[in-house]
Amino acid sequence: MAATMDRMNKKKKYYGEAVAHYQEYVKACVSKLSKKQRVGNKKKTAKYTAQKLYDKKVLVSIDDVHQSTFRAVTIEFSTTDEVGVFEVSGKLGGLNLEKINLIFEDLLQLQYEGVSTLKIEDKVTVNVNLLIYLLNKKFYGHE
Repeated sequence: MAATMDRMNKKKKYYGEAVAHYQEYVKACVSKLSKKQRVGNKKKTAKYTAQKLYDKKVLVSIDDVHQSTFRAVTIEFSTTDEVGVFEVSGKLGGLNLEKINLIFEDLLQLQYEGVSTLKIEDKVTVNVNLLIYLLNKKFYGHE
């Protein structure tokens, strides 16, 4: 019994250290990516119509907006001063929609947990994996 407890305590210590190393690694990766993001201290922006995001399968649905009107909806992703945080805004016709902050690390956590879709502000449903891919490609990819 004592030997089993000793082995379990060693494994607990090992996995605790592994988690700490993983967290440090993720922070280093996000920091490195943010340096690419901040080249020239310019705010990077990527604009899409909802239809284009729907065609790319990033956008799953928008509550109370019919898919046939997605061409009139514009969604914009912008970098912020915070590392790994994106500001997302939208326009429906000439009407500005509420801006929200999207935290990249939260998306990665959802991906790790196997969550396939995310509902933003109880209105917009997106595919987590494809949104991560899009943000990586547009903001962290090679130019």
